[in-house]
Amino acid sequence: MFVLAAALPLLPAKLADPFWLLAFTGAFCTNGFLALLAVLLLHVAAALEPQSVWHQARRLLVRRCSRLVMVGFLLLLPLQGFAAWRGLDAAQSLAYRAGRVQQARLAQFRQAVERSATNAELQNQLAAIQAPPLSAADQRQGLSALKADLLSQIKAQETILLKQAGPQVPTDVLIKDSLRVLLLAPLLAMSFAVSARRSTPPPLQAPVLP
Repeated sequence: MFVLAAALPLLPAKLADPFWLLAFTGAFCTNGFLALLAVLLLHVAAALEPQSVWHQARRLLVRRCSRLVMVGFLLLLPLQGFAAWRGLDAAQSLAYRAGRVQQARLAQFRQAVERSATNAELQNQLAAIQAPPLSAADQRQGLSALKADLLSQIKAQETILLKQAGPQVPTDVLIKDSLRVLLLAPLLAMSFAVSARRSTPPPLQAPVLP
């Protein structure tokens, strides 16, 4: 169940993708309690049947593996920090490039409007830059009024872009996910550390003399 819940949704692996790494740390911390529950149930079964060789062998194997699992959960802490930093940087880069593309499109639109001498030429200029064509109502307007209207719309869009300058990054989501990993990973690591401890052997009983 742990493999199905945590590992399978993460396939295929994308180690270079910071958002995949964030999903990796979140999935293992969120579903880590399934593995911990299985370990606890095995310890309970071994305690209830101390004479069962199968249960004792499995408990010894799980106790050895628990040390590695403990280290693995502790390593999720620096991995989460690295992935969050890379994810924030990638989101900033994407937002910056998207803003530059929108600004370039508005600049093309402005040039097409300002250079046109007639409504027909403006229609051709808009088609050349793959902008939305003029409507029938726009074509019935005078050129000066049409230019003023279009330049006003361009100015409004530029104002919106200016107000939204900077990366629109979901930092609250990154902080929430990072806090969840920072809290759950040490808790799970401590739980598996307890599982890795050697159980105290039962006290030897003195032989009963006849």
